[in-house]
Amino acid sequence: ESCFTVFRCVLVGDCSDEHGRPISFAIFKMHGWGFMILYMLCYTFMTFGFCNVITSIFVENTHMSAKQTEVFAKRQRLLDQRLLAQKSTLLARLAVELWYQFSNSGQNGRRGSLGIQRSSPTPEQIQESASNMRITPEFFAVLSKNDNFQQILSDLDVSDEDQLDLFETLDANNSGCLDLEELIVGIAKLRGDARRADVVTVNLLLRHVQAVILEFQARTLAILDNQGDKEVQALIRRMRGSETP
Repeated sequence: ESCFTVFRCVLVGDCSDEHGRPISFAIFKMHGWGFMILYMLCYTFMTFGFCNVITSIFVENTHMSAKQTEVFAKRQRLLDQRLLAQKSTLLARLAVELWYQFSNSGQNGRRGSLGIQRSSPTPEQIQESASNMRITPEFFAVLSKNDNFQQILSDLDVSDEDQLDLFETLDANNSGCLDLEELIVGIAKLRGDARRADVVTVNLLLRHVQAVILEFQARTLAILDNQGDKEVQALIRRMRGSETP
């Protein structure tokens, strides 16, 4: 009976006897303030501490579940080739239309601002612009400020950090301009978070390039070694000497 009374008092909060009188007040009369202080500390710990633990566990599980749901949804978007095709089509059309307007504004002496376009380009003009367009840093700055372009990048899960200096990232050959294919393929490669596979791919590619360069160097030195020219022989000795530490 006493164990059941403790259970009711600690967990249920029903600290009363069979007559409905509070047990804590009766024990306080028997044992004084020492029991009352201990009772208040235990009650405060059970009320706030235990409830906070339960609440924190619930919040953590909810946060983990929401994060897993977000990761799963993002993974499904990255695997959705139809979404990629639709957004790539919208991106290509948007880039061509803006480039068409940008080119016309440049021919009219207002290069750098699109102005107001009275008529949209025809499909023939879009096709011609797509084959001839060269995306310069000046035009890319105009394109990157377009709300539709930013929304397409967001729908394709291109992070805000990757959108900074995006032109330099896409201009892999450092030519100073991009074509439409480089823009679309480059943005498609930027989708999602960086993965370990990306780092491994770059590492293997660099090793392959290094092996090709070393093989080319060895063949070149072998060909030059057979020339018999003193200046060439001196150059070969200097090159071989630079290879050794």
